[in-house]
Amino acid sequence: MKSTEKRQSRRVDTDNVCIDLRPLDPHIWHQYWQGLECLVNDISLVGAGVYSKEKLPVGTHLSIDLKLNGSPVKIRIFGKIIWAQQEDKDKFRTGISFSGWSDDKEKKRVYDFIEHLSAEN
Repeated sequence: MKSTEKRQSRRVDTDNVCIDLRPLDPHIWHQYWQGLECLVNDISLVGAGVYSKEKLPVGTHLSIDLKLNGSPVKIRIFGKIIWAQQEDKDKFRTGISFSGWSDDKEKKRVYDFIEHLSAEN
């Protein structure tokens, strides 16, 4: 049977990882100017699956602050909502594609974090 897996990078399930999303769309930016904090369900170097209390429209471009293991140090990247579905009345599952790393050191930190989680499982 042929696999339908399309992932380009190793994905791992996470605990204690938060992500702040800020839409770059001027039509909805005012609603989320302080950011929308989400819990990360899984992460890879190319994207993340998150849970939120609100639904952002598919195609929304984002500024993203990623906080690994509750660290106060944020990793800033950019991305886009690629899919969203409602799981419950106040719970949405969303897929985010990362579109750019501004710093190779930050990308390496995320890579090392993913490798560490992979080794634990």
